[in-house]
Amino acid sequence: MLTDLKTDLTRMIEPIVGAEGFDLVEIKLARFKRSYRVQVFVDIDGGVTIDHCAHLSGVVGAALEAADMIAGAYVLEISSPGLDRPLYSARDFRRKIGDRVEIRALIDGRETTVTGTLTGVENDEITLSADDGARTFALADIRKGKVLF
Repeated sequence: MLTDLKTDLTRMIEPIVGAEGFDLVEIKLARFKRSYRVQVFVDIDGGVTIDHCAHLSGVVGAALEAADMIAGAYVLEISSPGLDRPLYSARDFRRKIGDRVEIRALIDGRETTVTGTLTGVENDEITLSADDGARTFALADIRKGKVLF
């Protein structure tokens, strides 16, 4: 039931935040005794601000009320995914070009950790400028990436 509701919420919310210029990163849904918590994580080039969250809260909240998808009380939270969120997709990596990143990738059948400056994302590949030179990795081989601070 909770999984079905989360799927339905994702289908409804993703085009709404997309129309506002944001990318839907994730929806988390939790059920408590008599209510739900709906957490919507969004991202945008340049980062998510409190004003963005307030605006999206109004837009998404109105759509949730109109759709009447959630039986009973709920709390809606709109948030950024945070600075230390994992990088998985081309979109995630593209936003971090120029940053120092660490990736765990499958190289020659072994999982290896590589650190370098992200210099490009193209054709489902990323390029890192590492200590041993420029290296290219297929996104399909990357298990996880993160920005180093």
